[in-house]
This record gives sequence, structure tokens and C-alpha cells, in this order.
Amino acid sequence: MFATLIPVSQETIGRIHPQAGRSIFWELDPEAASLVQGSGDPAFEKEAWLTTTLLDYGHCGYSLERSTHERAVATVLWCSRDAAPGCVQLPTAPVSEDAEVLTSLFIDRALAGVGLESVLLDASIMHLVDSAATAVEAFGWREDFFARADVDELLEGPVGTILRSASEIGLMSVSVLESAGFQVIADHPVLPRLRLDLPPPHDLLAFSAVEELFDRVLM
Repeated sequence: MFATLIPVSQETIGRIHPQAGRSIFWELDPEAASLVQGSGDPAFEKEAWLTTTLLDYGHCGYSLERSTHERAVATVLWCSRDAAPGCVQLPTAPVSEDAEVLTSLFIDRALAGVGLESVLLDASIMHLVDSAATAVEAFGWREDFFARADVDELLEGPVGTILRSASEIGLMSVSVLESAGFQVIADHPVLPRLRLDLPPPHDLLAFSAVEELFDRVLM
């Protein structure tokens, strides 16, 4: 096997996906995030958030590492709804009171869309089930919105800002979330909110399937 799925921990924070280590969209309220982006140190704030979340909440993410790299090629993060004040920027917020929130998934562009997202999401879901979580929600973006007649209007204002920074903030596509079993519960032309009640009614990836995927993709 050419890759390893590892939990985000105090020891591995420094090896998470580079963009995950810089993004503070979800972790800080919009005003604080703007100040940090303008004059602060986003990486420091993200590390502080991860450290606090690991201590107060527990396991909050997974990274996918290749043996030939010194850092992760992908990282997924989740937390309690209260630990993600940046969610307020989404038009379908807030996250339901009974749900955890899967905030972000960062992946190297060359590895996107080949199935590794499913590995990270299934691992996250399995952990949340083991933690006795009752539901998990996430915000997604619709990949087909460019075909809409009102695309120019949709790209104006806050929605357009979020879409243009989707890869920088780890915003997942609706199709990726739906493939993991999530369903839209708060609809929007571009940025719906999706939910998965736990435990999920569908089977998750078996370990053998994960190994096969790694060997096929990460050579």
C-alpha cells in the first residue's frame, strides 16, 4: 500500500494538507477571520483551533499520507456545530442542533475525483458512529450551477465569494456528499445543506476496497 489514513492529532497537525493548515473560513467567525487574513497568521490560528478542538471535542479529522511525501495529500475535518462559527456565512445555515458538522475536505488537485474523497468521508462517518453521534451535516456546492441562466446573478455577492474560494476553504461538492449517503435538507440553487442520520442505512467502504483504491490510484 502506498498511502496511510491517519487521524489528525497533536502529533500530526503539522502534516495535514497545506491548505487545510491555512484555512480558517469555518473555524472563526467572519469578522475575526477577516482580521486574521488581513494582518494575522492564519496557520497559527488554525493550529490553535485544532489543538483546542482535539482537547475539548476529541478526534476531529483524518489525513491521507503517501509514503513518499512529508505531508498529507488530503485532509477531512469535522467538529461540533458550536466550533464552526464560520458556517453562518452559508445561505442554508445554521447546522441542526442535533448534528455534528463535516466542515471541509482538502485534496491535491491531481488526486481529486478518483474516489479518495469516499475513503475520507467513510472514515469520518465510521468515527462519528462510534462516537454515538446521531447525525452529521455538511454544506455543498452544486457543480452544474454554471449552466443556469442566472449564473451571473448567483455569482454576485457572498455566494460568489464562497464559490470562487471553494477549494481554498475545502467546500465539498453536492455529488461527493450524496455519494456518501448525505441528502439535501435545506435547498439552495448553489449552496445547499445536506444531512446524514447515523448510523447510515448503507454499507461503508470495506478495508479491502480501500486498499485496492490506494494501490490503483497512489502509485
